[in-house]
Amino acid sequence: AAAAAAAVAAELALSTPTQDSVTNWSAGPESLIKQSLLVGNLTAAVECCFKSGRMAEALLLASGGGTTLWTRARDEYLRLQGDSFLTTVGNIMTNDFEKLVSSSDLKNWMETLAIIATYSQEKYPMLCEQLAHRLQTEAADIRSAVICYICAKNFSKTVSIWANTHVASSGSNKLALQDLVEKMTVLQEATKFNQADPLFNSKLTQYAEILANSGRLTAAMRFLTLLHDDASSSILRDRIYNSAPQQMSQMFGRPPAVPWQALDVRVLYQPPVQPQAVAAYGQMPQQQQQHQQ
Repeated sequence: AAAAAAAVAAELALSTPTQDSVTNWSAGPESLIKQSLLVGNLTAAVECCFKSGRMAEALLLASGGGTTLWTRARDEYLRLQGDSFLTTVGNIMTNDFEKLVSSSDLKNWMETLAIIATYSQEKYPMLCEQLAHRLQTEAADIRSAVICYICAKNFSKTVSIWANTHVASSGSNKLALQDLVEKMTVLQEATKFNQADPLFNSKLTQYAEILANSGRLTAAMRFLTLLHDDASSSILRDRIYNSAPQQMSQMFGRPPAVPWQALDVRVLYQPPVQPQAVAAYGQMPQQQQQHQQ
């Protein structure tokens, strides 16, 4: 305890300014700073502070010189420091989040995601997509990219990656399809996605057909109701609905649109033309006899 107290006392003694450490503001660069300040030239005073390495004094003086001077002093301070964390701080202060995402270390992508989630406000989805694209193309980190795409509520891109990377579970393609469809439907509900997506429609229709063929008609119809503007599943909808129309109408309302065009294929009856009677050999037709008479 005594040794620790002695160490703290020594540190305080070193940090306390002594008579010898007092700055002489009447000579050297300090004199120029003082003269600029006395005549009201804060810009020159700040520049002299930076050139003489007096960062704290530069920021102190710039804080009283208006927004423009303060911004210049702040940017110059961050540039001279050359510290990655302070560069990030500068991007936050200047709202330059595009530059932050484009220049950030992908190994620390979660920190970048946390920063843009905290400060970027309405730019958050766009910045998440930018970060996800970098993770996917530059780092080949598909799992992390998917997380960022989900944060950006990019349903189509997330579903596309899932469809390209999912593998059969326990050797069963049907179980793999079920797992994929379950994740898709949960994401659709979470993101409130209500547009047509060809890949999503295809996978859901494929899974609904498997359910319908195994006798689970209600479950199949529930999945099909999640699709929007999808004509590829219209025949399956009609087949399932008309397999139990009373039950389906009670659960899902009106029947789906007929998937084909109705045509009238009736044939009008036309009696055959009666052939004229042929006169026997040696006899004249009746009309010709009447003409001769």
